[in-house]
Amino acid sequence: MNDKNDQIDQFLPIWVWLIVLLQILLVSFFSVGTAISPADFIPEVSELNYVSQLYITRNVTVVLGMIGALLLKSHKALFVILVVRVLTDISDVITVYALNVEIIKSSVPMVVVLLIVPALLVVGYLWKRIS
Repeated sequence: MNDKNDQIDQFLPIWVWLIVLLQILLVSFFSVGTAISPADFIPEVSELNYVSQLYITRNVTVVLGMIGALLLKSHKALFVILVVRVLTDISDVITVYALNVEIIKSSVPMVVVLLIVPALLVVGYLWKRIS
């Protein structure tokens, strides 16, 4: 009986925590790295410019949204922010191929495997949880 109550009271299962923390850490790493050394993270960008700053800002905003959702223990807030994150990443992937950005195409599999697919699993879990 106690195990069942612990499962009901638990905000998120461990696998969801791991995926969300991976999202936070990876996105933060790329955002901070881009801010410090844009050329290492965005090909053909040697210094911060408007576009690179937008990239950083949107990623930091999503990270803060995920942290806020976790602090609030809100399944709905986490669902919304992850949907935004997934749609942004899918849009980025489509844009890379639509604009034929050869220099970035090599990073697409990493984005799909580490960011899009795991986030979609969590979105599916959260959808069932909030429905």
